[in-house]
Amino acid sequence: MRSRYLGSYSINRIFFAINHRAVPDASAVPDCRPGRASIIPSRSQVSTRVFRSGPLGQPRARRIHLAALGCKVSRVEAGAAASRLDGTLGPGRDLVLVHACTVTARADRDARRLLRRLRREHPGARVVVSGCLAQRDPEGLARLDEVDLVVGHSRLDALPELLAQREAGLLPTKTAWAAPGEGALPLWAKDPDRTRAFLKVQDGCDRRCAFCVVPALRGAERSARPEDVEAELRRLADAGVPEVVLTGVHLAAFGRDRGTDLLSLLLRLEADPPGCRVRLSSLEPMEAGDALVAHVSSSRVVVPHLHLPLQSGSDRVLRRMRRGLTAARFRALARRALAGNPRLHLATDLIVGFPGEEEDDFLATRDLAEETGFGSLHVFPYSPRPGTAAARSAPVPADVVARRARLLRRLDERARASFAARAVGSVADVVTLRGGRGLTDNYLDVDLCGLEPAPVPGSRLRILLQTVDGSLVAAFPPASPIAAPPC
Repeated sequence: MRSRYLGSYSINRIFFAINHRAVPDASAVPDCRPGRASIIPSRSQVSTRVFRSGPLGQPRARRIHLAALGCKVSRVEAGAAASRLDGTLGPGRDLVLVHACTVTARADRDARRLLRRLRREHPGARVVVSGCLAQRDPEGLARLDEVDLVVGHSRLDALPELLAQREAGLLPTKTAWAAPGEGALPLWAKDPDRTRAFLKVQDGCDRRCAFCVVPALRGAERSARPEDVEAELRRLADAGVPEVVLTGVHLAAFGRDRGTDLLSLLLRLEADPPGCRVRLSSLEPMEAGDALVAHVSSSRVVVPHLHLPLQSGSDRVLRRMRRGLTAARFRALARRALAGNPRLHLATDLIVGFPGEEEDDFLATRDLAEETGFGSLHVFPYSPRPGTAAARSAPVPADVVARRARLLRRLDERARASFAARAVGSVADVVTLRGGRGLTDNYLDVDLCGLEPAPVPGSRLRILLQTVDGSLVAAFPPASPIAAPPC
């Protein structure tokens, strides 16, 4: 499996063509080289799959080259866009679709660099840009020679029609943009290899954190119908998907626009399990609440993994960020989560160098990060975004920001190693991935290459975790060679 990184953002590249007939690729061959024990990072998963097919007699299928940068929501949307195009495109030029992030200035630069590279690699293809960057700066992207079409969030559903109009010369401009949608939310799932699926159940954000441009790009909070989410979970489980990740721009606000909430949905799933394990993507801690956290800690359906983005351990900085949260409240929420299940993987996001962050503020963040018992930290230097409240403030010197980021990333390395070490000797619920790897319920990456018989990707097993040369490796528990736990 080939991995290509652009800074701290990765590319998920999935290759599609008409009529879905898979050609074997290198990602199907286990890579059994030794590695360190690790927790799979949220923005560095890369998967590659190639489809080449077409009507009988057609010498070469038209291909869609898809690159998705950014969060899980972005990857779901990109996969859904490619699925819409699959089967609708007739013969013609290949298509490059870049679904781009704009959460930081670095993400913008990475997207533009990727566009230039993909144009060089595919000089005859049409290049389409979508995603948050297309929503924020459609005119700027349209001025790039590398780009043929820019499609905002609210027009992504119409991508096949827009592309056809562009190719027929009926679309007079390069841009297809509208204000962020406020209508019904499509339920989208991305399931390229049937090992895990990502289900987008929520979009939009009504909060206005001082550093975040996303609410202006995504519009008002809106949620899928709970009964539709349940039905889609069961459909995916019936299709053999062992894990579904529920994702959204502000997942903790799920259901608020419908007079319900995320906990109510999870309780329904607990009462009538869907047949697969369920993982939650990032939850804003000021919205999560003690009851939701306690449920995740003890659930039979939802895995013990909570990502609660704190951003700062300083109350003064949290107020400037408009987070609506205190460090003491976060500590209490974290204690409740970890007390309910010591196996729970608690992760967080931390921003360093937010305008006005003094050394005492940073030390408060460092102390909280050291004391809380996190399984992993995601550290981001502050990046001013146009149109946000914080963008008007004086920046912290770049060398100070870099030093603080280095210190917190060292804490992250120690937290990951410590969390993985505590798992050694335990029996874990593992979903098998491609490349001879597995993912535990509490988000540990495991080497499965020593298992006999070799498990099929997309299986769900009970695995004994051991360590060899610093890497987590798997063995079957002596009492039960292969025993899939109940969902």
